[in-house]
Amino acid sequence: MGTELLTPVATLVLSVLSEGPNHPYEILATLRKRGDDRLVRLNAGAVYHAVEKLGSGGYVRVVGVEQEGNRPARTTYAVTPAGAEALVRRVGELVADPTPEYPRFPVGLSMLDELDADEAARLLHDRREATAERARGLRARVQDALGREVPRRYLLDALLDIEIADAQVRWLDTTVAELRSGALDWHDERRCPHRTTQETS
Repeated sequence: MGTELLTPVATLVLSVLSEGPNHPYEILATLRKRGDDRLVRLNAGAVYHAVEKLGSGGYVRVVGVEQEGNRPARTTYAVTPAGAEALVRRVGELVADPTPEYPRFPVGLSMLDELDADEAARLLHDRREATAERARGLRARVQDALGREVPRRYLLDALLDIEIADAQVRWLDTTVAELRSGALDWHDERRCPHRTTQETS
């Protein structure tokens, strides 16, 4: 299994196991404690599936099975040398690769003048409020995690998201103000000739 087949969930699971042997339930709890459920959809099924996939690829191995009474057996896994090497390669790829992720918002912005200026300003303002609220929520989660002594290195993704959200709020404030004041030209005939025809008919 090449590093390109390491899904985001599998990579996160492998990262936890790189810190020491563990079983899927505790892996899930650790990822949630660090706030990684904000990055990917995490549940017990996803973690167990990732562990099975990593095991079939030779990236993790079983190091123990515990049975307590009538409870299901609890299997503990550890990362293999191949898994440790694959994790380092995969993290390097994820961090260094500047490939565009094609979010939906820029697509909408490229066609924003399909709306009239008032409607565009209203919708961008709504997005501004939602983005600011999201940033506040992220800050609260970071502070909560730090209060629980989660190392800051596990929160770098959330800190980046806060910076991006803050920058987007500033941009939205400026753009909404320009739309409302008329400083931003709208329905340019070179950009949207059908609007010129409609507005002058």
